Amino acid sequence: MQFVGRVFGLLFVLLVIAQPGFAQEAVFPSGSGIGLVPPAGLVPSSSFSGFEDPAKGTSIVVTELPVDAYATIAAGFNREGLLATGIETISGPEEWPVQGAVVSKLIRASQVAAGVKYRKWIVLVGAESTTAMVTVQIPDGAKGALSDADVEKALRTLVVRAPASLPDQIASLPFKVADTSGFRPVRVIAGATLLLTEGPNDVAINSMQPMVIIASNLNTAPEAATRLEFSKKAFASLTGIKDVQSDNETSSEVDGAEWIEIDGTATDSASGDALYVAQIARFETNRYVRAILIVNATEKSKYADRFRKLAKSMTIN
Repeated sequence: MQFVGRVFGLLFVLLVIAQPGFAQEAVFPSGSGIGLVPPAGLVPSSSFSGFEDPAKGTSIVVTELPVDAYATIAAGFNREGLLATGIETISGPEEWPVQGAVVSKLIRASQVAAGVKYRKWIVLVGAESTTAMVTVQIPDGAKGALSDADVEKALRTLVVRAPASLPDQIASLPFKVADTSGFRPVRVIAGATLLLTEGPNDVAINSMQPMVIIASNLNTAPEAATRLEFSKKAFASLTGIKDVQSDNETSSEVDGAEWIEIDGTATDSASGDALYVAQIARFETNRYVRAILIVNATEKSKYADRFRKLAKSMTIN
């Protein structure tokens, strides 16, 4: 089980589903080491790490990953690699200046998501302290939308600074976990996702350590009548695993929220290991947070109850 690769793939899917003049200094999303001068009309988002103009459907998402993730991501940062994720490259990759980076590249692209075509710019940043992707997304043809020149002017102001401490990044998340149940936080991604594990390594290989992912979405929660079906589809589409089988599906109302719990089995796509997989989601009116456990099937009894204790302690800020 390749911790970084799987999490990046899941996060990418989540971000696709989710989705007065220039200031003089770069603005850094809370807890982020990547900043820029946002274009007119965009403000820091309260839902993810980055900036948005909800009225125009425009967003700039800042996704930070471990330093050693750069080589893996760079290998697929090309026309063929992005096409596999539904992104159509228009030009690039090309070298792109980012203050504080060791290497950085830009791709201009387009993508159709939920029936809407978007103009996209993706900057991959490799720095001594972090790997990052900065993704700009604008609905094609939207009235009053930013021009290509507006976007690229903003992207030329990108800057890398020393990252915030992990505790500070966790404190900036739009959710809280009151009880980590012994799992160790290792990374915050895009200001909306927390990764945890247990064991000596931050990277879990071939199911040697459990992987816990907690991801939030504060804008596009499904309607109450469709939450169970939504949760089942999300469970079945987790990246990096195959042969996903749901064994239990339950729904309950607690503390003004609906909790949907699903667990079952799967196979690790890379190693062929048998896995135990669990997903617990907390739904409120127009937002939700969900926790996912992926662990070797032989360790289900060791981690299942602890994971449930962690997940049930989640609250949304």
